[in-house]
Amino acid sequence: MAAPDSLDAWRQYVACSPIEPERLTTQELAALSHEAKAEYDLARFAWLAADTVLETTDTQALSRQARILLARNAASTATARRGLAISGAAGMGKSTTALLLGKRHEKSERRRLGYVEDTAFAPVVYSMVPPATTPKMLMQSFALWLGLPLRRQATTPEITEQVVTVMRTLGTSLVIVDEVHNLRTNRQSGAEAASTLKQFADRLDATFVYAGIDLPATELFAGEMGRQVKARMILHKMSPYGIGSALAREAWTALVLGIEDLLPLAAHTPESLAADASYLWDRTGGSIGALRALLVDAALGAILDGEEKIDRRRLDATATDYAAEEHHRTRTTNQTRPARQALRAAT
Repeated sequence: MAAPDSLDAWRQYVACSPIEPERLTTQELAALSHEAKAEYDLARFAWLAADTVLETTDTQALSRQARILLARNAASTATARRGLAISGAAGMGKSTTALLLGKRHEKSERRRLGYVEDTAFAPVVYSMVPPATTPKMLMQSFALWLGLPLRRQATTPEITEQVVTVMRTLGTSLVIVDEVHNLRTNRQSGAEAASTLKQFADRLDATFVYAGIDLPATELFAGEMGRQVKARMILHKMSPYGIGSALAREAWTALVLGIEDLLPLAAHTPESLAADASYLWDRTGGSIGALRALLVDAALGAILDGEEKIDRRRLDATATDYAAEEHHRTRTTNQTRPARQALRAAT
C-alpha cells in the first residue's frame, strides 16, 4: 500500500495483515478450475505486493535501539530527549524500517494501555517532509496528516501550537519524520525548516525518528543547531550488502533465500537461488529494495507465463530499477576491461 498520508491511512496500515496464500503443488494448481486459478493468482499477486518485512540485521538493531530510546524517554524530564536517525542511499529500506518501528510501537502501546480500539489515542504520528519545504509547509504537513482544519492566514507558530496541543491530547509518544533529506533542497528555507523541526521536537514528550538519504549532509545536522541535534541523536546508517568476505556473502545469501521463501511458486525448487546469489548481487548492487523488486517481478512473470519457477533465464529477462542497472553495467565494464586490455596487448 502507499505511504500512510493521514491518520486514517496510518491506522489502516497498522491494521493490515497480509494473508499468505496456500502453497500448491503443480498438480494441485493444474486441478483448479479457471475461476479458482484466477482467484488464487490474485491472492498471490496481493501477497507479493504486500508490506511484508524481512528481519535483517538493520531491522533487529533499529528495533532494539528504538525500544531503548522509548524506555529512556518515557521518564518525565525537562531535558531534551534522544532521537534516532536512519540514513542511507535510496533502496536500502529506510522508510520501510521506520514504518515497521512505528507499527510495532503502535500495537505495543495499545495493548499495554488497553486502548486497542480507542480512536482518541494515537501513539504514533508519521509525516513526510515536503520537497523545497519551508517552516510553514513542514508544520502544515503534520496538521494535514492529523486532519486538522487550517486557516489560510495561519502563521507557522499558530499551526505549530495547534499540532502540539492535539498530539499531546492524543498521547503521541513516537514521531516518524520521513524524507528528511528534503530539508536541504533550498539552503535558507531548509535551515529555517530544520530549526522549526528541532523546536517542535523540544516541545513534545515523544521520541523522534528521522529517515532520509545522507542525513549527515542535511540542514538538520548543519551549523550550531546541528551540533545540538547530533549531540542527542543516534545515527544508524543502512548500507548495501557486500560480498567481499565469507561472512558478507553468507548474509547476502541468507537475504536472497529469505525473499525466495516468500514467493508462492508451484514449480520452484526451494533454495535454488542460492547458486545465483553472486549474480543477484551484480544485478542489484546489494540493495535489499532492488533485490526484492527483481525477485517479485520475476515471480509475477513466472505466474503469468505459467512456468511457476524462477531460473537464470527468467532473471536475465526481468528488468531492474535504473540505479541497479547502472551498477550492473559499471561492474560488467570493470570486469571485462582487463580482458580487453590483455587482448589488445596480445595483438
